[in-house]
Amino acid sequence: MEWSIFNHLYYSKKANAYLLYSSLSNMIVELNKNGYDEILKIKNDPDRINFKNELYRFLFDGSYIVDSNETEINKILLATLNQRFDPRSLSLTIAPTRACNFACPYCYEKDRASVRMTEKIQEGILEFVKKHKMIKSLFITWYGGEPTLSISTIKYLSTKMQKMVDNYSAMIITNGYRLDKLVPSIEDLRISKIQVTIDGTKKTHDQTRRLLNGAGTFDKIMSNLDFLLSKCNNIQVSIRMNITTENSSQYAVLYKLLQKRYGKRVHLYPAFVHDYGGNCQAGTCYDDGLEKARFLKKLFDEEGVYTKDIYPFRTNKGCMSQKLNAYVIGPQGELYKCWHHLGMKDKEIGDIFTHGTIRNAGLWADLMLKKDVIFDNRCKACILFPSCDGGCVDMKNKNEKICIPARSMLEDFIDIRYTVKTAHSTNYPSKSE
Repeated sequence: MEWSIFNHLYYSKKANAYLLYSSLSNMIVELNKNGYDEILKIKNDPDRINFKNELYRFLFDGSYIVDSNETEINKILLATLNQRFDPRSLSLTIAPTRACNFACPYCYEKDRASVRMTEKIQEGILEFVKKHKMIKSLFITWYGGEPTLSISTIKYLSTKMQKMVDNYSAMIITNGYRLDKLVPSIEDLRISKIQVTIDGTKKTHDQTRRLLNGAGTFDKIMSNLDFLLSKCNNIQVSIRMNITTENSSQYAVLYKLLQKRYGKRVHLYPAFVHDYGGNCQAGTCYDDGLEKARFLKKLFDEEGVYTKDIYPFRTNKGCMSQKLNAYVIGPQGELYKCWHHLGMKDKEIGDIFTHGTIRNAGLWADLMLKKDVIFDNRCKACILFPSCDGGCVDMKNKNEKICIPARSMLEDFIDIRYTVKTAHSTNYPSKSE
């Protein structure tokens, strides 16, 4: 037996308790002093514990002790590889247009041509899907540009693809300004998830999320969300707030506004603006993991706002760039592996009409495997490896820091999680003992 390298055992001053955390099981347990001392002995000498012992069963079931750390790592890697190379699923991010009705200063697509999808390209996409003969599920992300500028294309492709694959689902990433035009058709389009960006309160949002003519968009977006949620009961709505140092104080304000207006029907999450183009025009970017972590901790300590970034859960989804059957399709039928590359000629890996022919094999290989966690011993030895998908592949290949915020302030984040949600019900032994 081995003490899991994915454990963290410590005394929390904030909780006034001994805590044992495992990123393998995503469990936190509270220990009394006797329990802490006993488990500390086991940590230093796992062979001292007998499998018939009650404590053994508790620690083994919670993945605090494991048969082998190497085996646990391999199990994680195997699950990751199975998901990446599953031929039965196809994920497509489709941009029916690169046109957009907004002029956001931090947008990395702002200087690219506004191109819309022709009927020929639409038919080519359908043929592209048909060529994936082994698929049992098809997941579509509608992207852009602004996808709601091409609702007719979304409707046509959705109707056709639903007839091709029974297990069909979709989401849309939209600025929300024309969402009302889409609402009557959402259920027929099998769109179950919607992501909309709101950058703070009305005044702050309207400074960055503005129309091409300079007009604000906050009121219209909120009205559209009201309409959406009044008509659709089973829709998952995520609100993304792009965070810079200039607008970060608005996050808590927006959170409370959305909570009051929509309750749990809407989920807000922070998206730290990354400097893709060499100039973070909307303000100072949070490109440092420690600064992101400090922001999230301050958010909780001062405002009581808890975000999912504080306590990450492994999804085994990873980045679509690393999935064999995942592509970004541009409005001219060009294929990419990363949506950051949309519209970049040198980042195309092929097109829908030459399925199976990779024109940029070097880029394909780099995105699939370069600096992959599979080969990174530092990642595999990290305590948060089971709860991390490896981060943005595009950023990693540029030698940029991509560690999740929890890596910088682990104990602080465990404390927060423990405060929000008490220790797991199977605590051994409990504090009350």
